[in-house]
Amino acid sequence: MGIQAVSAGRFLWRTTSDASYLEPAELQNAPPLRCAFTTRHAGTSGRALNLSVDLGQRAEVLADRQRVLYALGLAQKTLYTVRQVHGNHVCVVDAPVVQHGLHGVEADALVTALPGVPLGVLVADCLPIMLYTSQPPVVAVVHAGRMGTYHQVVRKTLETMQSRFAVMPEQVHAVMGPAIGACCYTLDMHAVGPFQECFIDWQQYFIPRSAGLWTMDLIAANTAQLQTAGVPPRHIQAAHICTVCYNQHFYSHRAEGREAGRGMGIVALCPTSSVGE
Repeated sequence: MGIQAVSAGRFLWRTTSDASYLEPAELQNAPPLRCAFTTRHAGTSGRALNLSVDLGQRAEVLADRQRVLYALGLAQKTLYTVRQVHGNHVCVVDAPVVQHGLHGVEADALVTALPGVPLGVLVADCLPIMLYTSQPPVVAVVHAGRMGTYHQVVRKTLETMQSRFAVMPEQVHAVMGPAIGACCYTLDMHAVGPFQECFIDWQQYFIPRSAGLWTMDLIAANTAQLQTAGVPPRHIQAAHICTVCYNQHFYSHRAEGREAGRGMGIVALCPTSSVGE
C-alpha cells in the first residue's frame, strides 16, 4: 500500500488506495498514537468517502470505515462512535462499553485509555478536536460545533479525563482539524445572543460583519476554552482549513445542505505502547 504524503504546514495530507486524510505532522514519528481527519475522497480509487450511515448505504459505509482503519494501521479494529446531539455529554469507552457496544448512546465526545480502540466523530463543518496525553496514555475525540462550543463540550471532556483517568489539563495536547472558518460561518443574533449572555470573552471569537450579523471562529472559541481549563498554548494546534472554502476536499453542510456527506475525526492508542510527547 503506497502512501503519498504532501506537507501542509504542521499537518500532512496522506493518500492511500482507499482513503485520503489529514494527519498531524508531529505524530508521524509517534506510532503509538494514530490521529486522522478524513477528506471526502476515498484515496486513489476515485470514489467518494462518506462515513455516515445515515447518509449512505450502511454496508458500504461500514466497509469504508474499515478501509480507513486499515490505512491507519488499525485493521480489524472496532470503530466506536456515538449519536451526536450537539451537547456536552462525554462517553468513556471502557471495558464494559467494549463488551456491550454503544448502540443508541447520545454524546459529543469519547474518551478511552484502552489501546487498540479507535474513537470517531462525524463532521461536515463542525470542529473535530483530538486530545491526548502520554502519562497516563489517554485519548479523546470531540465534536464541537456552535452548540457544542456553547455547552463547552471540550471543557467537559477535559474534566472527564481528569476525574476518570487523573489526567491534568496541563498534560493534555489538543489538535483541531478542518472546520468551517470565521471567513464563512455567518450567524445572526438568534445564534450569537446566548454567547453574549454567558461568555464574557465572546467578542474574541465573534466578528461583526454587518447589522445583526457576525461570523464565528470555532477554533478561537475552543482554544479559549482549552486555555481557560489549563491546557498550555504550546500544546494546542489547529489545521486552519475551512471546509466551505475547501469544499472540494471536505464535506460542508453550509455549502451543500442536508445531503452533505460526513467526514470523521479519528484517534486511537495503538496496541503496543504509550503515547509519545
